[in-house]
Amino acid sequence: MPILILEGQRIPLSPEQAATDETIIKTLLPFYADVAGATLTRKMVDGEEHIEIVKKVGTKGNVALVNSLKAAPEAINPALALSWKLKQLELQGQLTVETLIEIREEIDAAIAQAEIEIHSTSKTTSNLIHSSPQPCCYPILCF
Repeated sequence: MPILILEGQRIPLSPEQAATDETIIKTLLPFYADVAGATLTRKMVDGEEHIEIVKKVGTKGNVALVNSLKAAPEAINPALALSWKLKQLELQGQLTVETLIEIREEIDAAIAQAEIEIHSTSKTTSNLIHSSPQPCCYPILCF
């Protein structure tokens, strides 16, 4: 009986299942999706046929999505910058109602920008969730 070796596991196969590489892959595909592009090596060991499966490691990603993330402007959210400014004023003892009235336009602008960024972030999150995995020709580093 042929023995399949997959990730250190020894799995006995029927002669019909082990007849060809294609029949092995069709047998395993519902349980191990990664075998679709795997390399199969057959050898005889002590009179037993051993079939070793080595999964191919590849890059993954959605090029359009990665490019849109790269093209996104690098900036500090104005609401965050404003919160730092307000904290600094508080630490210096200068945060008063008068100061808040003076910077009211800056506060309103930061709120408006934050609302735009919330919408943009929600849209990006939705796109990430619904993006199908695609092979990428570039490896994504630092992961």
